[in-house]
Amino acid sequence: MKSKITIIGAGNVGTHLAQRLYKCGHQICQIFSRTPSKATALANRVNSQGINQLKELSLDADIYILAIKDDATKTIAEEVSFLNKYQKIIAHTSGSVPSTVFKNHFEHYGVFYPLQTFSSAQTVDFEQLPFCIYGNSPQTQTILKKLAESICPNVYLINDEQRAILHVTAVIVNNFSNYLYHIAHDICTDNKVSFDILKPLIQETVRKISLASPKEVQTGPAVRGDANTIARHLAFLAQYPEYQKLYKILSSNIEQQFNKDS
Repeated sequence: MKSKITIIGAGNVGTHLAQRLYKCGHQICQIFSRTPSKATALANRVNSQGINQLKELSLDADIYILAIKDDATKTIAEEVSFLNKYQKIIAHTSGSVPSTVFKNHFEHYGVFYPLQTFSSAQTVDFEQLPFCIYGNSPQTQTILKKLAESICPNVYLINDEQRAILHVTAVIVNNFSNYLYHIAHDICTDNKVSFDILKPLIQETVRKISLASPKEVQTGPAVRGDANTIARHLAFLAQYPEYQKLYKILSSNIEQQFNKDS
């Protein structure tokens, strides 16, 4: 099934999504961004038309995908509500915004959520990422599911409540873990130690959780109850008060969890 699609948003998600859809044979009718240069640049890559005014949206597309900031979704949905009288499907790519943001404006709506971290300079492997789909009716859900399956083999039907849970946990495993890498990088840099030395450990940690549950492979001084090591670490981290506070919280949580289960 080849679809006609308009992408509203030319940021990281909109850029990768438009290029993947185009590569898989779908027609990208228009690219919208309030920054004309962004709309034009992305449109040129996918043989499309770049626009920077929502009133310039054409009726050529069958599906309109909002790849924008979460807090702009409600406003944009209202601005493009004129599409409803033409029976168009609208969907957003957010992990946290409920699909009901469209309820008062559209008859056919849903969610088209690729659960992955997107950066402008990094290639995204659509063969590996999970795609979470929801449609407010069986017909809409089938259309969005088929569209997702045409660009990604890992498609899941996920309702608003399930997606909200996934988004919370995605922040924990991605944003929070990356912040911990940032802390480690800062400490290494300050003390003239190469952060690269830690990269094999990071990779091995990720590999382990593909083979067992995170709880089963948890290691470290907090699990062992190694108070002397923890005390030495905290003494060193006294020069980084915020990092020391975080180390205390995490170590305490790990100790409590494993003591409770022992």
